[in-house]
Amino acid sequence: MRFEGTLDSWYAERGHGMVRPEQGGEALFVHVSAFPLDGQSPQEGERVSFEVVSKSDGSKQAVRLQRLSAYKLPSQLRPVRQGSRPPRPIGRRRTSPLVWMVLALLALGVGATVWSPASHALVASREAASARH
Repeated sequence: MRFEGTLDSWYAERGHGMVRPEQGGEALFVHVSAFPLDGQSPQEGERVSFEVVSKSDGSKQAVRLQRLSAYKLPSQLRPVRQGSRPPRPIGRRRTSPLVWMVLALLALGVGATVWSPASHALVASREAASARH
């Protein structure tokens, strides 16, 4: 069953606070993990909807919170939009065909230098010289 209430106190450095139900009763413990992952930090006085569970020690805790009053960041704290396009995802870049052509030409140039007919003649003359001795 869902209840509505107000975030009575919030300790940001500790990551928890207390929620006071509108129906009355004692304030309930609430942990930061009970809040939705919407990028907004909990604010005292914020209206929320929540469910109640019993902890192992018998105390009650508010869980699965939903924000009832949309909290908006002040304009000074909002991130500046860079443009209409979303940011490019980080991933593996494609290699351009031009890069492949340059690499192929370098490989052919090195291969031609190493395995040129002149290098074969040099090897043959060294083998002949060593055979004479």
